[in-house]
Order: sequence, then C-alpha cells, then structure tokens
Amino acid sequence: MCAKSVKEEYEEELCVKEENDQQRQTLDVVFKQPQYVFHTDSLIKEEEQQTEIIKFPLIGVVVKTEAGEDQGQRSSLHPSQSKEESWADSPDNSVSHRPTEVDGDRCGASHSDRLLAPLSDSDDITDEDEHAGGDKKSHTDVDLVADLLCTQFSRRAFHKKLDIVRRGRPTPALAGLSQRGKGFVRHFQTSNYERYPWLTASETHCKLYCWECLLLASDRCGVWSHTGFSNLSCFTKAARKHQSTAGHLQATVRLKTFGDTRVHVQLSEQARREMELHNEKVKKNRQILKRLMDCVMFLGRQELSFRGHDEGAESLNRGSYAELISFLAEHDADLHYHLTTNRVFTGTSGKIQNDLIYAIADVMAEQIKAEIKKAPFVAVMVDEITDAGNAERFSLVLRYMTDAGVKERFVKFEDVTRGKPADDIAALIFRLFEEYECSPDKVVAQCYDGAVVMASGLNGVQAKVKEKAPMALFIHSYAHRLNSVLMQGASKLKECKVFLAILNGLAAFFSRSPKRTKLLGDICKRRFPQLAPTRWQCTSKLVNAVYEKRLALKELFDHILEHHGEYDQDAVLAADGFAARLGDFEFCFLLNVFNGIFEYADVLFGILQTKWLDVQFCMARVNEFCEAVERAREKFGEIYEETERVSGAPSVRGGRGAAQDDPRAHYQRLHTSVLDNILSQIRTRFEDHERLMFLSLLDPQRFHSYRKKFPQTALSSLTQSHGALFDLPRLKTELTVMYGMIDFVGKNPADLHNFLRSKNLSESMGQLYTLACLAVTIPVSAASVERSFSALKRIQTYARNTAGQKRLSALASMSIEKDLLMDLKRTDKLYNRATEVFLRKERRIDFIFK
Repeated sequence: MCAKSVKEEYEEELCVKEENDQQRQTLDVVFKQPQYVFHTDSLIKEEEQQTEIIKFPLIGVVVKTEAGEDQGQRSSLHPSQSKEESWADSPDNSVSHRPTEVDGDRCGASHSDRLLAPLSDSDDITDEDEHAGGDKKSHTDVDLVADLLCTQFSRRAFHKKLDIVRRGRPTPALAGLSQRGKGFVRHFQTSNYERYPWLTASETHCKLYCWECLLLASDRCGVWSHTGFSNLSCFTKAARKHQSTAGHLQATVRLKTFGDTRVHVQLSEQARREMELHNEKVKKNRQILKRLMDCVMFLGRQELSFRGHDEGAESLNRGSYAELISFLAEHDADLHYHLTTNRVFTGTSGKIQNDLIYAIADVMAEQIKAEIKKAPFVAVMVDEITDAGNAERFSLVLRYMTDAGVKERFVKFEDVTRGKPADDIAALIFRLFEEYECSPDKVVAQCYDGAVVMASGLNGVQAKVKEKAPMALFIHSYAHRLNSVLMQGASKLKECKVFLAILNGLAAFFSRSPKRTKLLGDICKRRFPQLAPTRWQCTSKLVNAVYEKRLALKELFDHILEHHGEYDQDAVLAADGFAARLGDFEFCFLLNVFNGIFEYADVLFGILQTKWLDVQFCMARVNEFCEAVERAREKFGEIYEETERVSGAPSVRGGRGAAQDDPRAHYQRLHTSVLDNILSQIRTRFEDHERLMFLSLLDPQRFHSYRKKFPQTALSSLTQSHGALFDLPRLKTELTVMYGMIDFVGKNPADLHNFLRSKNLSESMGQLYTLACLAVTIPVSAASVERSFSALKRIQTYARNTAGQKRLSALASMSIEKDLLMDLKRTDKLYNRATEVFLRKERRIDFIFK
C-alpha cells in the first residue's frame, strides 16, 4: 500500500508539473507570435488585445501517440507551424483530438485564433472544423456554461442574472471527457455532481467548471472559473483543494445572497439621507399647503372676500385670506415658521389664492362628472340675473340621481351681457354637456322660466336643445308659474291693481328713510320685506305683515301727522294717504281676501321649491291649492263681516241699478272675480302637464284603482315621450306586479327608488327602477337656480364686483355646494387631488415625493 501511495503522489505531482509546463509553453508561443489586428464591427486596439492575452491563461494542445496512450507529453504549436502541418505530422490522425478551445471572449476559438477577427456570417467552415467538431448543437440547445464563457455573468441584465441563478447549474453527462491510462481509460462519473454541489460542465468545451466561481468569482482567469478542468487523473485532489479556497467560499456566499441587494440600485447612505430629508421637507410643505386650502375653503363656504385694499406687511387689514392665515400661524408652529422664514413661497399672493381656488373647484367638478357618469338621466336648469356689476349672467344647474338621492348641482355662471339669442344659449348648454361628459341621450328634461327666447317651441332654446336631445321635455318652472298666477291673475282687476300698488308704496315708504324704518321697528316691532320679482313670497309676507299690524301702522301714520314738523312734506302727505287707506273698507276687504289665499300659496311655494320632490307630487299639491281656492268662495260672508267689524260699514256706491247700490253684492262680485282669475290662470299655466301624464303611473294614490284597470293611457304617454328607454311589455308586467303587492303601497317615486335599491331589486325590476329614476330626475322648478342668484349677490357686491368669471364660478361652487365640499374634505381625496391640480404649474418649492 505504501508503494501504491507513493505512485499516486508521483502521478499527481507529474500532472501538476505538466499543466504548468503546458501553460508556460503556450504563453511563449503566443508572445513570440506576431500580433495581427483586424477590423471587426468596431476597431480593437492592440493594447486591449495584449491585455486580454495576459488576462486569460492559455493551455497547450494535446497530441496523442499512434498507440493512443497519453505519455504525459504535451507540445505547443510553433508560430510558423499551421494546424494542417501539425495534423499531418501526427502518426495517426484518425485518433487525434481537436485542440482544446477555451477563449473567454469567443467561444469555440483557439488561443492563436483569438488574435484574429471573428468570422462573419458569410465565412465558410473549413474541412478541419467539420472533421474535428463532430455534431453541432442547434441554436435552441444552448450550452449555458459555454454561453457564460462568451458573455460574462456580470455583463448581463439583472433579470437575466436572476433567471440563470434560479435555473441552477447544468449537469451534463459529459461522455466525451475521458483520459487514457496504462491499460485503462478514465471516464467522468456523473456521481461527482452529487459529491461536489458546485461542480458543472460544458459539453461544448468538454471541461469541468465551478458554478459559483464561473458566475461570481473575483478571479476571472482561474482554471475552475474560466479555463476549465479536464485532467481526470488528479480530479479528486484538485476539486478538494478548490472548494477549500477563499475565492470559492466568497463566490459561494455571493451566490447564496444574490438578489437580496442590488449594488447598482442600492443607494449610498448619503443619497438615502438626502431622499429622507427631501421627503420630510415635502411632507411639511404639503401640510402648509393643506392649511392654505383650509383657509380658502373656509372663506369660500362663508362667502367672504379674500383680498384687501392694502396687503402690505404694515397694513392693519391685509384682507380676510392673509389675516386668517396669520391668525392660524399664532396657533400652528409649523405654519408660523414657514411664514417667517420662507421668502420664496408664502402662499399669500393673489396668484396663489386663485390657483388654490381653481384647484378646489376642479376637484369638485371632477366629482360632479363622476356622479353624472353613473346617473341614468340628467336634467338641465337655466335662469338669468343681472349681477352687482350690471352684467347679465346665466346660472346653470344639473339635476340627476345618485345613490344618496336626487342632486341639483350648481355648475357655473356664464356671462351673456353681449346678447342672448336662442342659438347662443343652446350652444352654451351643449358646451356644458361636453365639459361634464354628459351625453345628450341622457338628457330627459330642461327647465327654464317663461321667457319667449327660452320657452318658444319654434325657435326658442327648448326647441334648439330638442334637436340634439329629443327626449328633453321642456318644464316651465312651477314656482315661476305660481308666482305669475298670483300676480297676473290679481292685477287684471282694477281694484286689485290699486291694492297691490298701495302695498308696494308701503314697503317703499319705510325702505327709503332710516328714520321711518326706526319708527316702524319701535311701533310695529316688525320690518316689511322689500319686493323683488324673483322672490316669490315677498308679496305674501307683505300682505301678512300689513294684515297683522294694520292697527299699529295706522297708529304710526297718526304719529307722523301729529309730529308733522319733524318730517318733510312728502312723508306727511304719504302718511295721510296711507292712514286713510288703512281705514278704507275696500282695502281692508282685499287684504282679508289675499291673506286667506296666500295662506295656501305659502305652503305650495315651499313645496315647489323643494328640489327632491317629483312632478307628480307637486301637481297633486297644485290641485289641492285649486280646491282650496274653490272652497274660499264659501267664506265671503265671514270676510265681509270681519271687514265691517274692523273698518265699519262700506259707503253706499252710487249707480243707476239697485244692485249696484248694494255694497255687499258689489264686494261679492269682486271676491268672485278675484278667485275666478286665479283659477283661470292656474288652468292656463298648468295645462301642459298632460305631456307628463306618464308620471301618473307612479302615483301611489291611484294604485288601488290601477289594480282593477291598468292605466294604458299613461303608458301610451310614456311611449311617445321616452319609449326608446324602456322595454314596454316588461315594464307593464312590473307595474302590474307593483300595483298588486302591498309592499309598494304609499310609495312615491323617490321612495320607490330607495326601496328598490335597498332591497337589491334594481336589476330584477329594472324597468320599474328606470321609470322611478326618470320621474325623480324631471325637475319641478328652477329653485336651485334662484338660490344660486342669492349666493351671487352675497359673493359679488358693489364693493367687490371685479372678480373674473372663472373665479366667481369657483367661489360660488364652494358656497352653494357646501355639502359636496364637506364630503370631499372628510377624506384625503380633496387635498391630494387638489394638490395634484395645483402642481400642474411649476412651483418654487418642493411638493413632490421622491
């Protein structure tokens, strides 16, 4: 055993010595051989070639004897000897092997060939290559190790590196790797892969490699990482020695931890700290911007002015916006530090104010667009007013259904001072539809006042809108109608016109003098409302005030007459006339008549101005008002007797006939004429409700009668107006089911809509749900438009009437749509989205996170 051990040690030492001699001889051959530089796709400098030659160790070419035995003799090709000559000098070229190819940059090329330019696609393969190469691998069967020798692992993209690591090492059988000994042939055993988990091989080069070192070794010129190992006689000793080296262990650790950190992506500590500081600064800046938005929303909701006459640092009143921010800074350390230290962006300039106002308004507009997109139907409402700057403006409002119920959203004010022909107004409405992404096919109603330019069915706005939105029914505002009924119906009679003129004179008498107004408050303990055409209940309130304070008013006018020296002549003259009228029987009679009528009218006014009620419900209330007016005929006796009690008997009226001389008969005819005129106006102005007969399909008071006889006429009305929206046979079936079930009893369209949604019946009874949405979407009046006029008067006063149209609409949105603004504010959606809109313009401080 000792002799055998000595023999093995001798063979291993001889093996190592042969490899060293082989490398040294090969280097001698290469450095003695003249260098040739050829042009490839890009020129290669001679110095770079020398560097590559030195960088990669080369081995010699094995030449076998005729007997095929490996004598341990290795030789290198002489520089002047070609491959063909070496092949010819071989005793038996049939058993000789192809020279080993281990070029790290070009797979399959010898060391001497590495100095030559690579073959192009058109170069022919020599017969020698065909003889020595054996069978070629297809392009799809790639030798991964050979590919890694061609393109280093470190030069690949990160995702490709991860793919290689996940696939793991190749373990080919490597049948071509063998080595002849004395009387035996050594073959590579695949069990070595299990013994050495780092071992891999290349079928192309027929050599063994270390997988870890091949990928991640620091030494790119080693035998196991680049050259390859093929000496099977000393494989065991070489493998054990390699796996114990520091380079192999380092490569193993790198491979096991590969992907945990990416060096080319991992930031340096300084860069990471800079990012943290930047993000902290951005967070503080956004908090400051949030405070500024809060100030803007507060002033917008409260309809307060923003700017001041003098906004300088020394001014005592820099405007509401700047003063509010200063007040908050007293209780907010971060805001105070920002205002005192930042000279680039304080957020108090007029431009920043406008940008913040527009940003918040844009977020609200986006939310309205989202609601309209989900709504099945939309109605548009338009009305006109003259603002404090003497400019004519249209107010545009959209009505639609949401999950929370019906919504009437103010959209914008539009300046129409230059003119308002029907074509321009219709074009304005269609631009509104485009801006809010509302298809004309969804528009089912349009609500305006009774002006000819708006209401005309031939060339009016409603006709122009119907050309593109054929289902948009025109609805004359019911509140406008009732106002016209009461005013025009009463003013057709001479006595009524005089009566209303006296009332207007009373209101004007006290409004023109502070002294008289104070006297009214001292004696009557009440002030009179100022009459306005758009405020429909002013006349009713004035009638009620005079009715209740008639005796106090008479006392007031007597006081003026007694102290006539303290008042001017016009005041004394007017006081004398009003005192006489307050004691006149006819005035007191009409005061009692209209006070009784307006008791019912006030209730109806309130109903018609409620935006969530449907047309069918309001029409029912109008019919109730007509019934109340009819019942008032029977109260003539009570009114006449009460008037006699408070003002005395009426004077006998002169005339030819006895009937004309009877005061009671005269006032009975007057009472009847007043009621007849009002009823006639109601029938005239509400007669077009026949077009909305289909709404009676959802009248809960008729469900019982509909069980016996289906309302086919109402269904035909729906077919004519909105038949394209429904599957009519299915709708008839669903209506029949609704009429026959107790679950639907007493539910108006709004209640029906909520019931179907809450019980998840909106799909099962889809046609009925669509009809309920249609009924609720159709507006009753333009009350929301009128409310926007009130907001406009508060926002734009004579002291501040220079705001542009965009700013004015934005401020009005925050004032009118307070509920929408507060809903958005409760979440971060408002602040985040408004910040994004605000940052569309370049800012001088950082607001964007890295």
